[in-house]
Amino acid sequence: MSARSTLILAALLFAHAARVSAQTAAPQDDGERLARVVRAVQAGLDEASARWKFPGATAGFVLPDGRSASVATGLSDLEAKTPLRPSDRMPAGSVGKTFVAAVALQLAQEGKLSLDDKLERLLGGEKWFARLPNSGELTLRVLLNHSSGIPNHVENSGFLKALFNNSANDLRHEELLAYVLGKRPLFPAGGGFYYSDTNYILAGLAVEKAAGRPLYELVAERILRPLRLDATIPSDAPSLPGVANGYFKGKPIIVGGRFTINPQWEWAGGGFASTAEDLARWAHALYGGQVLRPETLAEMQRGAASGEGQNYGLGTQIYQTTLGKAYGHDGEFPGYLSDVRYYPSLKISAAVQVNADESEGAQKFIATAADDIAQAVVREWVGRRVSEADAATLLRLTEVWLRLLDARRLAESHEALSAELKAKFDPGRWQSTMGQFLGKVGKLKARRLKGVDYSDPDAGTVAVSFESSFEKIKSAEEIVILKPEGGAWRVASYTIHGR
Repeated sequence: MSARSTLILAALLFAHAARVSAQTAAPQDDGERLARVVRAVQAGLDEASARWKFPGATAGFVLPDGRSASVATGLSDLEAKTPLRPSDRMPAGSVGKTFVAAVALQLAQEGKLSLDDKLERLLGGEKWFARLPNSGELTLRVLLNHSSGIPNHVENSGFLKALFNNSANDLRHEELLAYVLGKRPLFPAGGGFYYSDTNYILAGLAVEKAAGRPLYELVAERILRPLRLDATIPSDAPSLPGVANGYFKGKPIIVGGRFTINPQWEWAGGGFASTAEDLARWAHALYGGQVLRPETLAEMQRGAASGEGQNYGLGTQIYQTTLGKAYGHDGEFPGYLSDVRYYPSLKISAAVQVNADESEGAQKFIATAADDIAQAVVREWVGRRVSEADAATLLRLTEVWLRLLDARRLAESHEALSAELKAKFDPGRWQSTMGQFLGKVGKLKARRLKGVDYSDPDAGTVAVSFESSFEKIKSAEEIVILKPEGGAWRVASYTIHGR
């Protein structure tokens, strides 16, 4: 029910710069280009299915011109051998938090609630409120960005026992709070970051109180119907129409047409079933500026000043990817994994869903799937690739630099940094920062090239990515962003995403 935890161990900010030579596809009409993108995404999804051995997956994307498409691979039901279709729904898990946050921010724009008023103004009359951790200091903002200090009820052993053994009946959403009442806060409100579905149960209750209407009605009226997200429905019953079967630890999650784990328990912590294409269209609308005022959207996309919260805004995860910064959310519901991202520098979005959970192959696939699809879109739609000669040169330069890191020759590695990174990290600070970072990942075990691709085709920055394994991280994506500067290629960003 909670989002997957993707460990981002280093994300050094970079600026885009000049161009690199490229191979450009012959001009084509837009219909032909769209068909090329669809074929490329389908081929990538089929290849991933063969490699990672998950039951099935769907992928959707939206192009800069607003057109969208989706593809599928594998099966929706292993026993019946039913092919998975792009139109099949799956529970989207914590991706639903983006809907909750968007409605809350719309209400804030309209003056119907405030992000920074004490939550007790809305919910203080509830008999359970005073027993919440940090009850007197809670605001909607600290709930939406997970800085409330409230533990996660989903991680409580009593909740998990009830979920797996006694979820046949629906429950009142307030009942979920019982698992955290009277608990000690993890930290003072606003003083840290801890991802907790409980935050969004409270946020959902606050939104309903402020608007005087049920949350699902508000999302449908304000988001789903205006944007024609017709494939997106509330996960509010043990039987949902058009949903592919999911597999939790290899066992089906839908038996006899009913979920063995009731989705109704998730509510504002996730609470929606959708298709990959609808999720991609939603991200494109939200982060492309169709849903919130510019200043409100900027607030949604702003992470905390420091710590792990830097990568989480208001219902929005912030990613450093091979295509630059991206915004979106991932999600997990027993039997299903989802991920959706919007790439503002390219104005494209991508979403992926897989009908497997607690599966090593599915977890590794979903960790980079949205970025891989977006990269396929860029290659085929933009029609520009890094030339083979440049790719070979950039790979050699990158490998030389990485060997310096592997050997802990950090002073020498500093010489290859871009001017912007050198301004941010003098030699002493660089050695200290990277020394701590490399200590967290441990020694390199293996590194295999994944690709040399544009990070931004217009700006000319290039991402060299690897599938890597370290002493303390079994599987990771390692990304080096390069930019041309002063007649040489410089390292503009170095990131490791644990899987």
